[in-house]
Amino acid sequence: MNRREALKTTALFLGYAVSATALSELFISCSAGKHLHWKPEFLTPEQARTIAAIAESILPRTKTPGAKDLHIDKFIDKMLKDLLAPDEQKDFLAGLAAFEQVCIREYNLKFADCPAERQHALLLQMDKEAAKQPPSLWGIRLSADAPTHFFRRIKELTLLGYYTSQKIGTEVLGYDPMPGVYVGCMPLAAVGGKTWNE
Repeated sequence: MNRREALKTTALFLGYAVSATALSELFISCSAGKHLHWKPEFLTPEQARTIAAIAESILPRTKTPGAKDLHIDKFIDKMLKDLLAPDEQKDFLAGLAAFEQVCIREYNLKFADCPAERQHALLLQMDKEAAKQPPSLWGIRLSADAPTHFFRRIKELTLLGYYTSQKIGTEVLGYDPMPGVYVGCMPLAAVGGKTWNE
């Protein structure tokens, strides 16, 4: 019996009490449940929990979705596994462990367990301590003399995952798959107040 037949049978069994809205919520909950059973490929579950909390603190939910809404932790885990060189992976994990130690020393709690205001304060402190990024062109560093500071790496991965996601690219940023003429100085009000996605 396939899913469609099972839903029909269930609806009949309940005396046609299952509405279309209830069924759509069922489908949504099934797809949302996939993230509940997600297992990180590179990070440990505890490390992934910390990464999710950091990403959400960097980009919290406002009128637009937050980092957790878009599962940026899954994106970061995949990027760390597939794109970083082994020495960069090692540096990242060492930075993450050091970050957690700072949080435990300061607040006697792991980062994910801290209240939002303490998380925010710690990330601001980390942002001040992190060295400035070397010059880059289209995200590619022109100088690779020193390893990237942990906070800089997590921040750039969070922003990359967020702004390249389909939801943000199509619903928050302006998107024109077939651009017309170039307008050099267009007021934001002309495009509904949205910045443009390329």
